[in-house]
Amino acid sequence: MKKIYDDLWQVPLEKRFTTLLSHAYFLKTPDRNILISHFENQDVAHQLREMGGVDEQYLTHNHEISESLGELRLVLGSKLIGHENIAKFFSGDVAPDRLLEGTGPFAGNDGFQALYTPGHTDNNLCFYYASPTGKNYLFTGDTIYLDNGRFRTLVMTSDGGNRQELVATLRRLRELPVDVILCSVAMGHYEIVEVTQSEWHDLIDEKIWEILD
Repeated sequence: MKKIYDDLWQVPLEKRFTTLLSHAYFLKTPDRNILISHFENQDVAHQLREMGGVDEQYLTHNHEISESLGELRLVLGSKLIGHENIAKFFSGDVAPDRLLEGTGPFAGNDGFQALYTPGHTDNNLCFYYASPTGKNYLFTGDTIYLDNGRFRTLVMTSDGGNRQELVATLRRLRELPVDVILCSVAMGHYEIVEVTQSEWHDLIDEKIWEILD
C-alpha cells in the first residue's frame, strides 16, 4: 500500500484485460473507510483489514465486476455499491449490497460524493472528495484514463456508452474544483496527476473538443 496523502492510499498495481494497469484506492473519511474500484490481491485485503477495514466498496462501472468481488467482501466485511444500471451485469452469487438510483449526486455527511457520470458506459460513477488535507480528489474511474501520459476518453456502446452523455458528463465534471486526478486504469505509465483549476478546465475542454470533432 502506498500512502498518497494523510487520508488516501493506493492499492498496488494490477493488470486488467492483459493491457490495462489498474489501481484501487483506500480513503479514510471522518465517518467511514472507503474502497474505490476493485483489486484481487488477498494479502492487500488483509492489510486493509488491519488498517481498520472497509465499510463500503464502490465500483466505478461494470468492467470492475469479477468473481473475486465475493471473496474480497468476505475478507473486508464491506458493502458493495454501484449505480443501479450496473445490476444487469452481475450474475452468479455476487450482487451489490446497495444500488444508487437516479442521477445523484449521492453525498454523505462526510462530504464524499458519488457522481453518476454516464458516457463511457451507462453505469459509470466518479467520486469526489474535498479532503481535510486541503486537496480536492476526483476519482475518474474509466471516464477519463491515461494512455501513455495523455488523458483520453472512450465510449463503449456495447455497455450503453454514449458520446452525447459523455460530453454532458465532462461538462459537469469541469465545474468541480479539482486538485488531484486519480484514474482507475492506464495504458503505459500510470501516474496520479495534480492540476490547477486552469489546467483542469483546459484538459476537459480538450477532451470535449476531441469527442465532438
